[in-house]
Amino acid sequence: MFVSNEDRLLLKRVLSLLVPYKKAIIIILVCVLATAGIEMMMPLVARGMMDKGLLVKDIGVVVRLVLLTFALLLLEQAIGFLETRYFAYINSVMPYNLSKTTFKHLLKLKIQYFKDTNFAEIMSNVNMDVGNISRIIDKSMFFLITGVFRIVGGMVGLLLIDWKLTVLVIMVMPVRYFLVKYLAAKRKKLFEDLIRHSRDYSAWYGDTIGGIKEIKIWGLERIVTGYFIRKQRKILKTNIQLAYMDKINEISETVLFQIITNALYILGVYLTIRSNLTLGGVLAFITYSVYVTAPISAIINIGYNFSGILPSAKRLFVLLDMEPEAKSQIHKVIRLQEDKVEGNIKFENVSFGYRDGEQILKNISLDICKGEKVAIVGANGSGKSTLLNLITRFYHPDQGRILLDGRDISEIYLKDYRRILSVVSQEVYLFNIGIRENIALFSKRNELDIQRALKESGTDKILEGYGGGSEASIGSSGIKLSGGERQKVAVARAFAHDFKVLLMDEATSQYDLESEARFNRLITKSFADKTVILITHRPDILKSVDKVIVMEGGSIRDIGKHEDLYRRSTGYRDMIDKKGEGLKNTAM
Repeated sequence: MFVSNEDRLLLKRVLSLLVPYKKAIIIILVCVLATAGIEMMMPLVARGMMDKGLLVKDIGVVVRLVLLTFALLLLEQAIGFLETRYFAYINSVMPYNLSKTTFKHLLKLKIQYFKDTNFAEIMSNVNMDVGNISRIIDKSMFFLITGVFRIVGGMVGLLLIDWKLTVLVIMVMPVRYFLVKYLAAKRKKLFEDLIRHSRDYSAWYGDTIGGIKEIKIWGLERIVTGYFIRKQRKILKTNIQLAYMDKINEISETVLFQIITNALYILGVYLTIRSNLTLGGVLAFITYSVYVTAPISAIINIGYNFSGILPSAKRLFVLLDMEPEAKSQIHKVIRLQEDKVEGNIKFENVSFGYRDGEQILKNISLDICKGEKVAIVGANGSGKSTLLNLITRFYHPDQGRILLDGRDISEIYLKDYRRILSVVSQEVYLFNIGIRENIALFSKRNELDIQRALKESGTDKILEGYGGGSEASIGSSGIKLSGGERQKVAVARAFAHDFKVLLMDEATSQYDLESEARFNRLITKSFADKTVILITHRPDILKSVDKVIVMEGGSIRDIGKHEDLYRRSTGYRDMIDKKGEGLKNTAM
């Protein structure tokens, strides 16, 4: 099959995907072998019908052999039905299971992967790769296994009839081998180009649709259409070249086999005249030659077919081999009992950068005690959100460690750990379902908890004016709601969760004064025993927290109460006044 060592290992891994279906595959193989056995008998029956029936005009022999042929045909069709039943099962279930495995793995990947790859690119890559890999279970692959049986049986039949013609059939095969080897190498290169062009197109497509507002506002429709045409042209060109390559392979096979068949007819007639070879023998020989050449050609074609499977398999296996976020834990994992978690968080000399050679956080040391309400302020890029990303374990410190109640969070079972957190991100994402389901998040939460969260967050007021009610879809990412309404639904989601630590990243930036006042009362009174960490620049909230952490350039510049910081720090005062002025202008 003329593959490299790397491709051979890849092929072995692809074949391992068939292991769960070995019972069905065995049944299919038995059916295919039985069908092949019946087909091997047909030329002998045809030869007998010709030589002992038609040529000597013996009607009885013809009738018996016709009935035998019909019986064999019925048996072959019954076996074929059973084969189809199991083949359809594998052909449907294997792509489904491979897609499910990939989807479950995607859910476990580190958040950085989704920062680097948009959803359209992921979806296109996975669909293309699963589809290509699933071609391993098409009927040509099963024909490869049974081909050995057909070749052996066919060779026996050929040799029994005439060894000289057998040599002629075998001599043509090397020509087919080297031709297919050349075409397979060209096809593999084209498939790699197709995968690259498709990935580039999908990434561009997802990014472009994500910026649809900007495209409309700035009148970029004509420009992005031009990009679409250029990127699609590369895909179309490669697909056309692949179609040509397949046709060239098909034509070469057809022409070569036709040359063999024509030569066999000529030599067969010659041997019939000059030797004891019968007319029925010639017809049987030609049939057996197909039984030999077709399987050999199919085996040679396996390399050609795999030239389109292996590039996709390589890309999908790279994805499946990516380390999930929980895998980075040490082997000894601590399980949490939620009722015993206090909520004390400690940073010990933590440094972190998203890329090598870059430091976003520099030697951060910080203590946040149970029940404390802490606000983090700072300019854009100072490391505020990164601090929360480390607490949520979306990323891990390059140096230092983070402790929860004295235990390194990297040693805690990830699901247990995240169960005690409640998070409202700066970029609110809502699912395309009802408000209530967005709060419950597909869980069977207590109705009292849902109602309490609705009221505490002010989301109940949204429902009063939202005609669809709590079950009506709010659109993709809550597009049917305003920015402030989306924030309130996200806050309600966080409040409905039984958390120990609440993390909020500019979660109230679009709140009105009334909603902000309600929020301040909640975090100071209703959540008195909860640890709350907020990124915010809203003065009224800063006045309500226990302490404010001022960040600058990835380091902690100052810590203190809002009033003290405002009085003693010019930089803090200017930042808060500037932000406060911006908030007033937004409200106006």
